[in-house]
Amino acid sequence: MRSFRPIAAAVLIGLAAVGPVAAQVPKEKEQLKPYLQVKPVAGDEQMVRAFFTPSCPYSKFYFQFFKNLAATLPESKRFVFTPLVNKGDGVPFAVAFLAVQRYYPAYAANFVQASLEGVQERHVDVTSWAGIDAIGKAARIPVSVPRLVQQNLAQVQADLKQTLILQKRMEITNTPAVAVAGTYIVTPEFTNGDAAMFSQLVNGVISMAR
Repeated sequence: MRSFRPIAAAVLIGLAAVGPVAAQVPKEKEQLKPYLQVKPVAGDEQMVRAFFTPSCPYSKFYFQFFKNLAATLPESKRFVFTPLVNKGDGVPFAVAFLAVQRYYPAYAANFVQASLEGVQERHVDVTSWAGIDAIGKAARIPVSVPRLVQQNLAQVQADLKQTLILQKRMEITNTPAVAVAGTYIVTPEFTNGDAAMFSQLVNGVISMAR
């Protein structure tokens, strides 16, 4: 669809600005703490972000944990899924999710789940708009997701740029990653893949950040 070319161009510029980004490439831990701490990102003080990619098996493994976390957070906290923008999963997926999250937020988790299952179980190609359309239908989004992006191109482009800025400032290079209060970053590698310990660590960091 020609209407999406401005977004693709904007992303290429954005990716060049933030440097190479690749999902599922573990970052070497430089601290002894069981989390990475970055300079606080303004506006995320009460936010808990779960960065994910549709092709990441660990994002799929921890999806239910993230849903439970969203349902049990203190009222003062807000949970959001955030796509890790990268070339492997493609620009269409990132902008499609951001459009769903902005205009149909009640369906955001459905879209995440449908994309994880679609890519990993049914080999849906989310780098194409046909694949995105299929994911949207599986997630029961009330409208065509490609059309939703097309009709809100300027806003989605702005959201995409903001997401690129966030992942750079938070130093997100692998998925899944949980960003708490815009400064504490937790990934399963800090617990050597132990799911129970990861859950405890995330909840502990959230409590610490209150």
